[in-house]
Amino acid sequence: MSVVVSAAAQTTHLTFDDALSLGFERNPAIVASDYAKQAAYRERQAAIGLFMPKISLRGAYTHFNEDIKIDLNHLKIKASGALGDLLSNPEAASVLAPYLPAIQGGLSSLLGLDLSYTLQRRNTAFLGGDVVVPIFAGGKIWTANKAARINEERTVEQDRQVRGALMVEIVERYFGVALASRGVAIREEVVKVVGQHLHDVALLEKEGMAVASERLYAEYRLAEAERDLQRARLQFDMAQKALQTSLGTKKVVLPSTPMFLISQIEPLDYFRAMAELHNPKLGEVDRVRELARMNLRLHRADLFPEVVAMGGAVFCDHQLSTMLPRMAVGIGVNFKIFDGLNREYKFSAARLQLRRVEALERKAEQDIALLVESLYNSVQLVLATLSAVERSEKFAEEFLRAKRNAFREGMATATEVVDAVLNLSRARLERVQTAYEFDVALARLLEASGMAETFLQYLHGKTTQSVF
Repeated sequence: MSVVVSAAAQTTHLTFDDALSLGFERNPAIVASDYAKQAAYRERQAAIGLFMPKISLRGAYTHFNEDIKIDLNHLKIKASGALGDLLSNPEAASVLAPYLPAIQGGLSSLLGLDLSYTLQRRNTAFLGGDVVVPIFAGGKIWTANKAARINEERTVEQDRQVRGALMVEIVERYFGVALASRGVAIREEVVKVVGQHLHDVALLEKEGMAVASERLYAEYRLAEAERDLQRARLQFDMAQKALQTSLGTKKVVLPSTPMFLISQIEPLDYFRAMAELHNPKLGEVDRVRELARMNLRLHRADLFPEVVAMGGAVFCDHQLSTMLPRMAVGIGVNFKIFDGLNREYKFSAARLQLRRVEALERKAEQDIALLVESLYNSVQLVLATLSAVERSEKFAEEFLRAKRNAFREGMATATEVVDAVLNLSRARLERVQTAYEFDVALARLLEASGMAETFLQYLHGKTTQSVF
């Protein structure tokens, strides 16, 4: 196998297993999927926090335009006036006469008192904390945790889809490079053989043992073969770049694992059953249905009251009124009686959404079953042509040998030999093309069946026939 590679390019020989490991490690789609799983895990941890008490610190500094006071000094004047009015009554004065000195002394003391009290200074600050503990939320917290767990499982199914798709992509591109490389080698051999045959015909023409038309025909076929070789090298370059993209590397990757064929695989019912159990798309749809059910429960929970236990305390303060308590505990209840039927309509919409997802799930099951059958038929079609392709190659080899012998004996023309060489090259290309189509079809079938990772078992199986 000969492939033209730039001298400046770094090359590496990789088995399919190593290429697959490299792709799963470096491909951006895998990296993005890993981040999605980590994010879903963090969301699940956040949902667990809904069971925990909510503790918060609060503090404030306040400046009023003046102190907050209670001023009763105006009552002193009213008390003095009331006493004067009472003493102006002769009967009352005669009755109070014995007590008059004491009353006047008490009134004098009262007039000397400051009957104002500052409730709150104009500048004040405090630092405190609050604790809220959920008691009953209508099932919202439990439902939110279940939804977070289901969403995490959904990202796992999505990751399986990404890995299965990448498996198929690497199969297509890894063996695509092998196919392109084999195509280059076969066409190089054609150019070499036709070129040598052209040289022999030219010598025979000089000796008068061959006509010019045979030489011209050989020249035409040589030019055609050289053009095919150039096209094959361009195809190899494109296949190589595609493989480098999948593997996340800039090195030129030369496959060391050959394409393969298997004469027989499991029956269709086996792959159908595996798809029903393990197809990641069906798994994701199942998780989406569960999420829709959790969404319905969340909207149902909105119809129930919320009950919390709460408490608060002030740790330190500056000029905060002593009349204000420094600690409080209690129970809080929040129950919406009417909100314009908002909750009722959302609950109804969530129920319809669940029915929609259930309908899509049934359609997905039918689509996957049809896809598995179609891919299985593709594999069987390739296997059905395998025997004919192998017989065609053997016949082409024998036909070329016979034409060469006949040419040496003067019983065949140079044109017939050239045609036999080209016929053999087509047969060999068809055989490696068949192997490539089988490998890709098998990888797609396994992906649709939810068994993409078992491709390696088929690759290294005891009945596997390598195609070089």
